[in-house]
Amino acid sequence: MHRFVLAAAAVSAATIALPATAQETQATAAAKFSREFKATDTNKDGVWSKAEVAARIGRMGAANKKFDKAHTDRLAGKWFAAADANKDGKVTEKEAQALLAATFQAYDANRDGRIGAGERSTAKKAIQGR
Repeated sequence: MHRFVLAAAAVSAATIALPATAQETQATAAAKFSREFKATDTNKDGVWSKAEVAARIGRMGAANKKFDKAHTDRLAGKWFAAADANKDGKVTEKEAQALLAATFQAYDANRDGRIGAGERSTAKKAIQGR
């Protein structure tokens, strides 16, 4: 589960990155992710390829550092394997949203339907490997 959450977080971390006083709900995270899905779908075919996922992760990085290509490819592969529920070699927005929902629930430690500052800090540390 830990590896699954880290791989999912690599793509969805930007979705729960809010000012310290804000709290993200699953609905607001899903709406942001929907916009991100459309922006990342560079060929506009309605699905993500492994290359699109790798490109997105490559633009993100962690702790103000970009991921190197090997790390980017590894994270993209893990995320893609977790998200591609029907194993058809592409990820639909529905599949990606399901993974985001699972990630959100994993980080919502107190089960209040929100990711607060403490939970966000814990998620960030997990992503950074601390």
